[in-house]
Amino acid sequence: MLSWFSKLRMLRVTEIFRSIQGESTHAGRPCTFVRLTGCPMRCVWCDSEYTFTGGEHYSIDGVMDQVRAYGCKLVEVTGGEPLAQKQAFALIERLCNEDFEVLIETGNYVSTEALDPRAKLILDVKCPASGEEARNEW
Repeated sequence: MLSWFSKLRMLRVTEIFRSIQGESTHAGRPCTFVRLTGCPMRCVWCDSEYTFTGGEHYSIDGVMDQVRAYGCKLVEVTGGEPLAQKQAFALIERLCNEDFEVLIETGNYVSTEALDPRAKLILDVKCPASGEEARNEW
């Protein structure tokens, strides 16, 4: 069993899989998705409520091993809200350092100021009908 301190240095991951990118200017491209667990928001139209809880603890090395195994250079880090986990920033930097093309899909709840500038941001701004517009990080 992992200690409390060890869990702080890890990521909670819902799933890692390869599929076809369905959104953004990258739609139609093969992509490895790293779906992180947890989201502090509760948008009325959320399509990934299954990511709110659960997940498995992975080290960044463990995530990298799985991503490399798919052999796909386009990687999207998503969630839930991926940037709610502080270790996500280190994962993104590591992916960029290994020459992956990195997409980050974020709900605009956490500041992206510290995000590796090599990563491409897919920003899901919360509109008034979402019920979460007051939590946008401008």
